[in-house]
Amino acid sequence: MKVAMSPRSSDVVIVGGGIIGCLTAYYLTKRGLKPVVIEADGIASGASGTSAGWLTPYSSTDDPAMLALSPATLRLHAELAETLPALTGIDHGYEAFPYLRCAVTEGGVRELRDFQSRRASEGVAMEWMAGEDVHTLSPWITAEVLGALRSDNEPTLDSYRLTMSALQAAEMGGARMMSGKVVGLMTPSSRSGETRVVSGVRLEDGTQVHGGSVLLTMGPWSGEAASWLDYPVPVRPQRGQLVYLAPPGDGDGPELATGVTAIEHNCSMVRKRLSDTVVGAASDFVGFDRSITSSARDELLIDAARLSKRVETAHISGQTACLRPVSADGRPYVGRVPGWDGVFLAAGHAGHGIHYGPVTASAIAGLIADGRSGYDIAALDPARAGATTV
Repeated sequence: MKVAMSPRSSDVVIVGGGIIGCLTAYYLTKRGLKPVVIEADGIASGASGTSAGWLTPYSSTDDPAMLALSPATLRLHAELAETLPALTGIDHGYEAFPYLRCAVTEGGVRELRDFQSRRASEGVAMEWMAGEDVHTLSPWITAEVLGALRSDNEPTLDSYRLTMSALQAAEMGGARMMSGKVVGLMTPSSRSGETRVVSGVRLEDGTQVHGGSVLLTMGPWSGEAASWLDYPVPVRPQRGQLVYLAPPGDGDGPELATGVTAIEHNCSMVRKRLSDTVVGAASDFVGFDRSITSSARDELLIDAARLSKRVETAHISGQTACLRPVSADGRPYVGRVPGWDGVFLAAGHAGHGIHYGPVTASAIAGLIADGRSGYDIAALDPARAGATTV
C-alpha cells in the first residue's frame, strides 16, 4: 500500500536494521515501494553483524518446513552475490567451499549415513568419503577419521558486509534509514470490523513515522512488540559465541581449505574468504547478556582440537557474542500478524537468520506489495504464536 510521501512517512515502516529488515527494504524498492528502516542501535549491530556467515540449514534442526525453503534461499543468495556487489561495490565474501562432516567413531559413521540418506530423500546429494581421502582433501584434519560426508552447497559469506550492502542498495532504490527506538504502533480512530489498522509507529522521543504497512523484525527484542499488538510474540534471546583463528604463519602449514566438523562434537570450523576462520558455536540462555566468556572459548577450542591438532597452536584473533532470536517452537514467525491490517512479523530464526534471510525478506516483500508471498510459508504463520509461550 502506498501513502503520500513526507519526511516522516513512507510506504512501509521496517522496525529493525538486521539482515531481514535490510533485505526486505531492498526487495520492496525493486517492487517500486519506498520503505524506511528504523534501527535503535546500528545497522547489523546484533546477530546479523557477528554471524558465522555459514549458509546451512543443518546446524541445529531437521525441520521439514524450513528445509523445504532452503533451496530457494540458496538461489536468492547466489543472485545477491551477483547483483549486490555490482550495485554497491561491496564484496560480501560469498564463496562455496567444500564442507566435511566427519565421523571418528562407528556410531558417528551410522549417524552420518543416516544424515546422508535424509538429505538424498530431499534431493540433496552429499558424497561419502573414506578416511584417507578426507585427510588428502583437508590436511587440517589430524584425528583418525573413519569417513566423512562432503557437501558443496553450503557457502559462506560476511554477514555484516551483506547487510550493509543490502541497505545501501535499498537506499539507492529510494529507501531511507532512521535512528530511533520504536515504542508502539499508531492506529486511526476507526477500525475495520474486528481488525485494527496500522498507520505507522511511535518513537521513544515522540516522533511519529507514518506508513501504509509495518514490518516488525527486531531479532531477540521482538517480544517487546507483544504489548503493542496485544498479541503474543514468544521470542527470547539466545547468546551465541564464536572464536576466530588467524591464518597460519610461516612454517605452520596450510590454511584451512574446507569447512569441517566432527558429528560427535557440537563444534564447526568454517572457512571464510574475507575473514579469519570461525570456530563455533557455543550457545546458552542468559537473557540479554552479550558478554564473551572464557568458558565458551575453551569449550569450542577443545572440541575443535579433537578433530585438528592445528587448533592447539593457532593464534586466536578474536571472540564475539551475539543474541539470536529463538521462537517458542523452533520455527520463525513470518507473515501477517493476526488481528491487524498491515502489520507483518519476521522473527525467531535463531541461528539461521542469515541463511533464511533472503527467502524471508522476499516472502514478506511479496505479502506487502502483492498480498502473496511466492513461497510456502504456511507453517511459519504468526497465528500459531497465540497458542504457544516461551
